[in-house]
Amino acid sequence: MELSPEIVTVSRGDELYPPLLKEIPDAPQRLFVMGDPKILSNFALAIVGTRKPSDYGIQAAGHFARCCASTLSIVSGLAYGIDTVALSEALASAGQPVIAVIGSGLDRKSFYPQSNYKLALDIIAAGGAVISEYPMGTGPLKHHFPARNRIIAGLTKGVLVIEAGEGSGALITANLALDYNREVMALAGNIFLPQTVGSNQLVKEGARLITSVSDIFDALGVKQQLSIKSTEIKDANNLSLEEKIAELLNEKSLHADEIALALQLDSAMVSSTLTLMEIKGEIKLVGAGKFARLR
Repeated sequence: MELSPEIVTVSRGDELYPPLLKEIPDAPQRLFVMGDPKILSNFALAIVGTRKPSDYGIQAAGHFARCCASTLSIVSGLAYGIDTVALSEALASAGQPVIAVIGSGLDRKSFYPQSNYKLALDIIAAGGAVISEYPMGTGPLKHHFPARNRIIAGLTKGVLVIEAGEGSGALITANLALDYNREVMALAGNIFLPQTVGSNQLVKEGARLITSVSDIFDALGVKQQLSIKSTEIKDANNLSLEEKIAELLNEKSLHADEIALALQLDSAMVSSTLTLMEIKGEIKLVGAGKFARLR
């Protein structure tokens, strides 16, 4: 039998109420929380986007979530599409705790979407939190979701929009972030796809264009907080893992899985090293999950 996690209430006057959220003019008077309410005060980045992403959007959302999760708590809704990808990949990276915000009650019967309840439990088990301003027994009414977006924007230092159609909820989150003096970032998308019309418009209107992980850290002013160390795995020729990866990428661009296979190493270790190398400006993501050496 599946056990429901404990739901606690955090009121606006409580010490555990997140200070950033308290700053916004329409902050909820109380939050219902499954998981650890302390992490709601973490330095956080929202990653949001369409429910029907392209393959590129899925790849980009996963990449940025994985790369940023070592330093920032990733926040998103628990909707299908970009939200689910971002939270799942951040969770899989075993980085900072993840925060999901939903537009219904947290009880099992009201929870929406039902298919992501297992993801919610995984987030909680890993030290994260799932939150709502709606009490138990409240269903997912249409107007709850635009309201939920103000919480996503209010909890974070910045919002990254991966793909968003015209008039989408992700654009509501971005516009709220602007109102709250948060950083608004966007990924430029395929001009022929309807689900990128809104995110491309954000870039035209002045949102910070994101092409690398370092762009995000620069925008949020957290670059100096990173601890970047070379991977101290040496082979017989005294080469570090970063040096071995650089040698492979001298020949051609490669996918992370191809690099892991060539070096006969765990893919998670290779992926984390690639992230550090990208942050330091030594390599870049060039599409289709492949990395290339910056010369």
